[in-house]
Amino acid sequence: MRNKIILALVLIGVVLFMVIQIVIIPENEAQSEQYQLAQQSPLTHDLESILPYKNKYMGATSNLVMFNHLPLDQLKRTFQLRPEKFTIEIHYEDKTTDVEAKLFKQAMLYNSVSAFALVDNLQTIEYRFSDTTIVATRVAIQGLFGEDLASLLTKEKWRAGVQDKLRDDQFVEEGMKKIVSI
Repeated sequence: MRNKIILALVLIGVVLFMVIQIVIIPENEAQSEQYQLAQQSPLTHDLESILPYKNKYMGATSNLVMFNHLPLDQLKRTFQLRPEKFTIEIHYEDKTTDVEAKLFKQAMLYNSVSAFALVDNLQTIEYRFSDTTIVATRVAIQGLFGEDLASLLTKEKWRAGVQDKLRDDQFVEEGMKKIVSI
């Protein structure tokens, strides 16, 4: 009887192990991959992933970490803080043409509104690509998304006030005209 109980427990253990290995772990990995893909699009990006980087002052290097959680985070880049000008410079190794045009424009606007909403005294972001520099100012982004950018930092307001607007190609084109390419 004792041997039968031990054998039954071993069989249950093996079956549970197989279920975990064959069903649960692959399912979790697929969900994780799907989430990472969603993070690459401004239209599906998860606001919660960047909220921990909310800060009153742009001088903290932790502000730069937020860009590791925004669209285009897969592009190689370095950062430069210019606290005297309230500016963050992001130096990308890639060209603007290395990214699909629509995604690129949406990401420029999305990353800009994200940074300005999260960092209260940030005034300028310079995106320096190998073929051009794009300069986004707080004034230009506020003109597009509203005066109080920090008030957008709830899921509902973010979706309606930022992500839904970026679905409109005309809005994106108008927005790109408001930020300067050098």
